[in-house]
Amino acid sequence: MSIPVKEGNLVNVIETLRKEMIRTGIEEGLASQKTIALSQLLDLYIMKYQQLNSKRYNKAFH
Repeated sequence: MSIPVKEGNLVNVIETLRKEMIRTGIEEGLASQKTIALSQLLDLYIMKYQQLNSKRYNKAFH
Protein backbone atom coordinates (compact mmCIF):
# COMPACT_ATOMS: atom_id res chain seq x y z
CA MET A 1 0.00 0.00 0.00
CA SER A 2 1.40 3.39 -0.95
CA ILE A 3 1.05 6.64 0.94
CA PRO A 4 -0.17 9.72 -0.95
CA VAL A 5 2.79 11.95 -1.79
CA LYS A 6 2.86 15.43 -3.27
CA GLU A 7 4.39 15.43 -6.72
CA GLY A 8 7.30 17.64 -5.64
CA ASN A 9 8.26 15.22 -2.86
CA LEU A 10 8.18 12.10 -5.01
CA VAL A 11 11.90 12.07 -5.83
CA ASN A 12 12.76 12.51 -2.14
CA VAL A 13 10.44 9.67 -1.14
CA ILE A 14 11.97 7.40 -3.78
CA GLU A 15 15.49 8.20 -2.61
CA THR A 16 14.59 7.67 1.05
CA LEU A 17 12.94 4.32 0.30
CA ARG A 18 15.91 3.24 -1.81
CA LYS A 19 18.34 3.97 1.02
CA GLU A 20 16.12 2.23 3.58
CA MET A 21 15.75 -0.82 1.32
CA ILE A 22 19.53 -1.07 0.87
CA ARG A 23 20.14 -0.68 4.62
CA THR A 24 17.51 -3.30 5.43
CA GLY A 25 18.86 -5.66 2.80
CA ILE A 26 22.33 -5.43 4.31
CA GLU A 27 21.12 -5.83 7.88
CA GLU A 28 18.32 -8.38 7.45
CA GLY A 29 19.10 -9.97 4.09
CA LEU A 30 17.69 -9.54 0.63
CA ALA A 31 15.00 -12.17 1.20
CA SER A 32 13.65 -10.66 4.43
CA GLN A 33 10.00 -9.67 4.41
CA LYS A 34 10.88 -6.06 5.27
CA THR A 35 13.36 -5.76 2.38
CA ILE A 36 10.85 -7.25 -0.05
CA ALA A 37 8.07 -4.96 1.20
CA LEU A 38 10.30 -1.90 0.80
CA SER A 39 11.28 -3.03 -2.68
CA GLN A 40 7.64 -3.40 -3.71
CA LEU A 41 6.74 0.00 -2.25
CA LEU A 42 9.70 1.54 -4.04
CA ASP A 43 8.49 -0.02 -7.30
CA LEU A 44 5.09 1.64 -6.83
CA TYR A 45 6.59 5.08 -6.32
CA ILE A 46 8.95 4.66 -9.27
CA MET A 47 5.97 3.74 -11.47
CA LYS A 48 4.10 6.85 -10.26
CA TYR A 49 7.14 8.97 -11.09
CA GLN A 50 7.42 7.44 -14.55
CA GLN A 51 3.71 7.96 -15.20
CA LEU A 52 3.94 11.64 -14.24
CA ASN A 53 6.97 12.17 -16.45
CA SER A 54 5.29 10.36 -19.33
CA LYS A 55 2.26 12.66 -19.05
CA ARG A 56 4.52 15.72 -19.01
CA TYR A 57 6.43 14.45 -22.04
CA ASN A 58 3.23 13.77 -23.97
CA LYS A 59 1.86 17.25 -23.18
CA ALA A 60 5.11 18.92 -24.24
CA PHE A 61 5.43 17.14 -27.57
CA HIS A 62 1.87 16.47 -28.68
